[in-house]
Amino acid sequence: MPAEETTSSYEAHAPMTYQQALAWLYGLSDTERTGAFRHDREENLPRERALLARLGDPQRAYSISHVAGSKGKGSTCAMLASILTAAGVRTGLYSSPDLHTFRERIRIDGKVISEEEVARLTPQVAAALAEIGTSLGGYITFEAATALAFLAFREAHLEHAVVEVGLGGRLDATNVVEPLVSVITSISYEHMRLLGNTLTEIAGEKAGIIKPGIPVITSAQAPEAFATIQRIAGERGAPLTHVGPADAPNAETLAYTYTPGPASEDGQRFDVFTPTGAYHDLELRLLGEGQLENATAAIAAAEQLRAAGLPIDEEAIRQGLRTVRWPARLQLVGRSPWRVVDGAHNADSFAKLFTSLRRHFPYERLILVVASLSDKDIAGIVREFARASQPAEGQPLGPARLAYLILTEAPTPRTLAPNELATRIREAAPWLDIRMASERAIALAEAMALADPHDLVCVAGTLYLAGAALRWFAEQPDILPGSIEIDGVDHE
Repeated sequence: MPAEETTSSYEAHAPMTYQQALAWLYGLSDTERTGAFRHDREENLPRERALLARLGDPQRAYSISHVAGSKGKGSTCAMLASILTAAGVRTGLYSSPDLHTFRERIRIDGKVISEEEVARLTPQVAAALAEIGTSLGGYITFEAATALAFLAFREAHLEHAVVEVGLGGRLDATNVVEPLVSVITSISYEHMRLLGNTLTEIAGEKAGIIKPGIPVITSAQAPEAFATIQRIAGERGAPLTHVGPADAPNAETLAYTYTPGPASEDGQRFDVFTPTGAYHDLELRLLGEGQLENATAAIAAAEQLRAAGLPIDEEAIRQGLRTVRWPARLQLVGRSPWRVVDGAHNADSFAKLFTSLRRHFPYERLILVVASLSDKDIAGIVREFARASQPAEGQPLGPARLAYLILTEAPTPRTLAPNELATRIREAAPWLDIRMASERAIALAEAMALADPHDLVCVAGTLYLAGAALRWFAEQPDILPGSIEIDGVDHE
C-alpha cells in the first residue's frame, strides 16, 4: 500500500474488493503518514462539506459527540462509546490512526467495520469525488475516510456517533459536524509546525471545535490552555465544564473531579464527584492516572448526553468504564519481564508514562524501545528521557530507572532517524545507555535479551510503532492469553 503522496483520477468506480478500496483510499494524498499538505488547510472544511453534500450529508442522520485534544482524546472517545453501548444506544466510533487495519477507524457497537462494508461503501465516496472533480484540489485520505465513516454510520442506522478529531480541531475535516457535546482533553505541545508554538495557540486550534451554544467539556489543566478554551467558549455562548483531579491547584474551576484509588497491573479504581453527586469505586481496566482524567471527561460528556435525552444511567457508566478496551495505551502483554506497549508521543505523555509505569508495576530497570516522528517536540521528549534515567531514590517499588534506550524507526515516512534522535539524547543524558536498530524486530528482540525477569520492557513513541510492536509480541510464545486482539492486518 503506497505511503508516499500520490494523486487519484477520481473515476467513478465499479464495485470494489476490500483491497481495491484500500488502494483507492491510500492512493489519495496521505498526509497522515507523510505529513505533507497539498493545499491550504483553510480550505479543509469547505472541501469536506462539498464531499458530504454529494453523499446526502450522512452526518446529520444521528447525533454526535466531538472530541479533540493533544492526548487522551482516543481513550476518552472509547470510554464514551463504551458507556453509550452499555446504555443500549446504537453507537459508532470514528478514530485515528489505526494500529493494524484501516477498519479499526470505524466501529459500530464496539466492533470494527467489515471488509465487505468498506468495499461496498467506498465506491460511493469515489463517485462523489468524481462528481466534484478537481475544482477544490486533490482530496486526502483522511477526508475520504471521514466521509466513509459518516456514510457507514448512516447505513448502520446509528443513534449516536463519537467522533475523534484527526489533527488540531478548527480546520480538521471532522469539524463539519454539529454535535450535542464537544470535548477537549489534555493540551500539550504537538504538531507545532501546524498548530502553533505555544499552548495558547495550540489550545486555540483545539477550541475551534466549540460551536455556539453547544456544551463543551475540557480536561485541559495548563492555565494558558484553559484560559484560551474558556475565552472561546464564552465568546460563542457555549456552556463550559472543567474536569480534573480533586487536588488540582485550580480546583475552584472544576465542576467534575476525580480521586485515585487502588492501582495494580490489572486496572485501577477511583471516585468521581459531580455537580449533583458522586460515583464511588468506579473500575477501569485502562492503566495510568491520565486515564482517570479521561474517564471523568467521558462521564461529564455522558451526563450532558443524558440531559439531551439519551438513556444513560449510572449502571451504563459503570459498565462502560469497566469493560472498555483501548489498545496501545499502557497495554500489558507479558510478565517476567513485564512487557507494556504505549502510544506516548510527546514530552507530557512520556512524563506521565514514566509515572504510570512506577504506579502500576514493580520493576527494577526500564528498557524503553522508542521511535519518534520528526514533527514532535523532540527537545521536550529528550528532557523526559534524561529525567527518567537518573537514579530514582526513594521509590517504593524499587529503582524503576530508565536503564536502556533502544531507538528504532516507525513504519511511516514521518519517522525520525534513530541516529539523529540518539545525538539529541546524548547531549542531554550522556550517561544513558543508548542502542540503535532500524529494524523494529531487531530492536524488540534486543530489548527482551537485555531484560531480567524483574525488569520492564516498554515500547512507546508513536502509535505506528505500537501497532508494529503488538504484532511482533503476538507471535511470541509467552504473551498473556487474550492480551492482544488483532482484527486483521492490511499495512506494515
